[in-house]
Amino acid sequence: MQTPPFAAQDGQRIHSVDGLRALAFLLVFAFHTWEFAGHPYVPIVSGVVSQNTRPDFFVVLTGFVLFLPFARNPARTETFEVRPYLRRRLRRIVLPYYVALAIAILLPQLLVVMVRAAGGSASWQPFPPFADVLTHLTFTHIFFPEYWAGINGSLWTMSLEMQLYLILPLLILLFARFGWKALGWALVISLAYRVIVGLWLGGEPFPVPFLVGANGLGRLMEFLAGMAAAWLAFRWRHALTPVVGAFLTLLIVLGYLVAIGDWPAWTGLRELALGLTFGCVIVVGIAGRRVEMIFAWRPMSWIGFRAYSLFLVHQPVAWYFSEMLTKYAGVEDGPLKLALMWTVGFLPVLGVGLLLFRLVELPCIRWAKATPRSTPRQVADAGPPVLST
Repeated sequence: MQTPPFAAQDGQRIHSVDGLRALAFLLVFAFHTWEFAGHPYVPIVSGVVSQNTRPDFFVVLTGFVLFLPFARNPARTETFEVRPYLRRRLRRIVLPYYVALAIAILLPQLLVVMVRAAGGSASWQPFPPFADVLTHLTFTHIFFPEYWAGINGSLWTMSLEMQLYLILPLLILLFARFGWKALGWALVISLAYRVIVGLWLGGEPFPVPFLVGANGLGRLMEFLAGMAAAWLAFRWRHALTPVVGAFLTLLIVLGYLVAIGDWPAWTGLRELALGLTFGCVIVVGIAGRRVEMIFAWRPMSWIGFRAYSLFLVHQPVAWYFSEMLTKYAGVEDGPLKLALMWTVGFLPVLGVGLLLFRLVELPCIRWAKATPRSTPRQVADAGPPVLST
């Protein structure tokens, strides 16, 4: 019997994991382009896309990817060292992120130059204030309501991702000492935080209630779901039995139905249910042989390997493309504009994203892999960000 790709040895790419990254990015792209098209109603499609579950999937997948080496070999928790791990993470993600910030700032100015050179009329766009830039450079923008969505509105998740990277060493230490009991207490702490802070600040206007639940502690429950998914997927790596697969599919449906319920944000039920849903999606997508083949499909894994760069630039590029459709092609908001955004509009995102990947991200991947390891048994980093995140 052929060994599924998920059983690949350390250091080898797992194509189905790349496929999951591609799905995470495509959910991001679908939501934002749906917004840019004026929130058009398309049966079924609009109902799914409007839920905006992409940050939740991203967090669960982050937990899965980072914990996967320890799920494969629990003894690694005893040899884990923080400095090499953080060094590899920083080398891997920071420079592409900084270049993406520069693209978001300079792209509108470049478009003004191009439009004016073509004889058109366009106004210069204001540069973001220094404090906005500084908070983004330090990954702290999620803590400032006035800056969290500045420069590039989708990159608030980079602050969240950095917090999760910093939390992981503590979770590994606790897991090595106390096992799953420690992670269970971490789940309780995350839920308690959501309830206490949510009730305390529930009367504040948006985005304060959202931001207090969108940081590392508030989304820790989803991160833990990803860690659990890594553990289960590795143990079922050869194939899921039909009965277990059917049970997980039922949990996916039930979790999603709970998540879309009209729950107060302070309860954390939405994130808890989505953690269950996406955790089961990952297990089925990795350990279920037939589903795994779908995610390992070459076009999906190809996009997934490059998804971090695509994610970093997709929002500003897609936004200005949507504006060009309206101003120069007369395409109004609606299903037609959404269809164009999902087809023709994907091409400029792909083009800019591939340039970022080839010129910046790929060298950073090599740079991160070249990080010296302090001991021969030092834990290898879990790989690229989920959207590559």
